[in-house]
Amino acid sequence: MQIQAITLYLLDGNKIVGINEPGQQADVPLVFFGRTRSSIFTYLRTDLPQSLKDEIDQRNRTDFNIIALCNILRTYKQLKRIWMGPAYMIPKLPSFINKDICIITESNRHYLNRYFNDVNKQYEHKSPIIAFIDNGHAVSVCCSARKSNQAIEASLFTVEHHRGKGIAPNLVAIWSMQVRNLGYIPLYSTSWDNLHSQRVAQKLGLIQYGIDVNITAE
Repeated sequence: MQIQAITLYLLDGNKIVGINEPGQQADVPLVFFGRTRSSIFTYLRTDLPQSLKDEIDQRNRTDFNIIALCNILRTYKQLKRIWMGPAYMIPKLPSFINKDICIITESNRHYLNRYFNDVNKQYEHKSPIIAFIDNGHAVSVCCSARKSNQAIEASLFTVEHHRGKGIAPNLVAIWSMQVRNLGYIPLYSTSWDNLHSQRVAQKLGLIQYGIDVNITAE
């Protein structure tokens, strides 16, 4: 969980300084909680008053209660979003590249232009990028969302009219193999309401090591 935290965020100890993604410093969460079977890891935005931090720490020592934690945070800021979901490590998986799947390189980045231009603009940061190509355009992509010196977090998106065709799991498997070859741990997380993403995790047999919770303010 600590490895995931330093992959997702720019940290100073247990303080969140920013989001570990180029050009994405808006909506830095007030708090990020990582919960495993035995522990709760708490990371707090740098501007939270010490009294609030102490209250949150005290609350977590007795019971991890999201509603109570939100009530504490509301005394400081109006809350905007509560994001919760499972966090997985991707094990070694069988994978295959066929004629419709490719690793995106400098020579074929143009495949991203129609649906994934934002990925193309951040090509270096988003690599490795694995794409399913239909009629000359990437319609499903698994790429790197955030990186640390130990792990890389996956980003997966499929254009709506190509969902449900079994494309995404193989892209994740190929992406994770590329990440391992680079010497990093491949991570995958999603929200409870993202059923498509959860189905991918279940189909691949990903190893859940915890639950993520982050809370952002207006």
